[in-house]
Amino acid sequence: MRQDITEIFTTQQGEKLRYFNKNGNEFLQTENGVRYPIDENIICFPGTMSLTGNNKNYQQLYDRFARFYDFATQSYAWFKNGNEKNRVMQYLSYLNIKTGDKVIEISIGTGRNLKYLNPAADFYGVDISLEMLKQCKRKMKRLNREIILIQAEAENLPIKDESFDIVFSAGGFNFFNDPGKAVLEMLRIAKHGAKLLITDETEKLRLKFSKNEFYKARQIIKPTEYLPDSCKDIEYKEICDGDLYVLAFIKP
Repeated sequence: MRQDITEIFTTQQGEKLRYFNKNGNEFLQTENGVRYPIDENIICFPGTMSLTGNNKNYQQLYDRFARFYDFATQSYAWFKNGNEKNRVMQYLSYLNIKTGDKVIEISIGTGRNLKYLNPAADFYGVDISLEMLKQCKRKMKRLNREIILIQAEAENLPIKDESFDIVFSAGGFNFFNDPGKAVLEMLRIAKHGAKLLITDETEKLRLKFSKNEFYKARQIIKPTEYLPDSCKDIEYKEICDGDLYVLAFIKP
């Protein structure tokens, strides 16, 4: 684990964190002695018991499903769009990531998007599922890509203000405990003038599978409803034959 990671991380109370490696056990620690373990190069901020509502339910679901996630999503993408790249590029093409950009994906899952993005950027990923993050780490190792992974809630990101050039969330947004708070957190950690993007399933798709346990969450609200009035260059579009929406905007 890179020791310079403490440059962007903080607690919700704004406390500084220091990196330690004691007898092979890595962790970040506050000045008051609170430790955040590093599990297989994944920085773990929330404990399982601290999660509630949808965040806890979906953490447990994705921990169980992590090993099969890529097969399921690739099969669906092949059926709907010919292959995975055809599907994900319908939203990733909005990002325009440049060499050297600092990029973070919220709800990164297994990291399926990263192999289609500029490898010369500096990537970070957040998810509540430790097992999904472990799958992501293995995938990045196979692709010879470096990434720093964080287990945390989208509504409470342990990251300093204005840290990233690109902030995006591809899947998961609809089922956060508080999507509005997650948007504010994404804006907070983005630099001024940064590009942000949110994509997830439409209400139309949810209704199509409403009898499925996975889709019984609350009604999916158009994500523009969560944006502060100050956001600039707002673009909203339904893609993938109406299965997904994509919302792109700029932090002023």
